[in-house]
Amino acid sequence: MQQASNAIEVPERLGVAEGAPAVLTAAELCDRYAARVYRFAAMVSRGSAEAEDLAQDALERAIRRIESFDARRGSVDAWLWRIVVNAAADAGRLRKRRWLLLAKLERTRDPGDEITPPIDGAIGDDDLLEAVRRLGQRDRALIALRFGGDLDYAAVGAALGMTGAAAGVALRRALARLRRDLESTGHGR
Repeated sequence: MQQASNAIEVPERLGVAEGAPAVLTAAELCDRYAARVYRFAAMVSRGSAEAEDLAQDALERAIRRIESFDARRGSVDAWLWRIVVNAAADAGRLRKRRWLLLAKLERTRDPGDEITPPIDGAIGDDDLLEAVRRLGQRDRALIALRFGGDLDYAAVGAALGMTGAAAGVALRRALARLRRDLESTGHGR
């Protein structure tokens, strides 16, 4: 049987449930699995919007990789759920990095600041990203390497041509500038 563009050929003995088409297109993949992927995402996410984002990301990843499916290595179900679980793990790591960044911002607050309550969890990803983008190039690089790339201070320093200790000091200063920016735009309390 010829393989269709953007579709996977699924031998019945290795593939999906009986009666399923021999070739699975991106549309058929979504039709058959979207509801189940969303239910999974709803159970591992903190809210419905996050669940929708996770389910969409997982299905997009599967669609982009649909031609890499190899029926000799397992069923479509096994292939798809590996992708879904990996997408959930990636989302969890991203959420953790965001939380670490917010916690770090709180720890860098100058005790002499008049604004004493911490930055609350109400700041959105878009607002935080926008504030990071307003920083200077070096500060953006420090924050992106530490929290986006999940690198330790030594690796951040190596990437930027400084020691790990110098990277730590520079990062604390960058976070202080980020915090001041967030407070001045009403995102800190």
